[in-house]
Amino acid sequence: MFKIFRKNHTTANIELKDNNQLSALKLAAKKAADEFNIDEQNIQSSIFASAAAGNIIIEGRAVFMFATSEKKNNVHTMTLTFKDPITWGNDKTPIDYLIVGIFPEDSDQATVDEMTDKITNIMHDKSSQLDDIKFNDSGLNKLNQSFTD
Repeated sequence: MFKIFRKNHTTANIELKDNNQLSALKLAAKKAADEFNIDEQNIQSSIFASAAAGNIIIEGRAVFMFATSEKKNNVHTMTLTFKDPITWGNDKTPIDYLIVGIFPEDSDQATVDEMTDKITNIMHDKSSQLDDIKFNDSGLNKLNQSFTD
């Protein structure tokens, strides 16, 4: 029996020169553009719009952002972890996980809500393991893949 391998869209233990929300959003847009072969400016605009609409904070340490792309037919996710937590939003939540969902352009709110709920539930179920997963490439890859399985 053969296993189909898929690309892992994760980066662990990132150290940002300017450890702030804006730098993290820009990095997420650049990495998403590279990982998913989509236009960086469009994805950055979409991620920034997601941030402006409100932060989805999960388990008090992860933020879920989403973007849309006309080049995607299925939902994809990318997970980044930061060595030093980033102060996020007006409430200054220390974030060390940034999860980006890339949705097909015609996705409706129900699709986004379903994925948000799935990611929230998985992160909750894994909450006691997140400190270890954060620095473990294999564990982070498995976590990210579970979001779209």
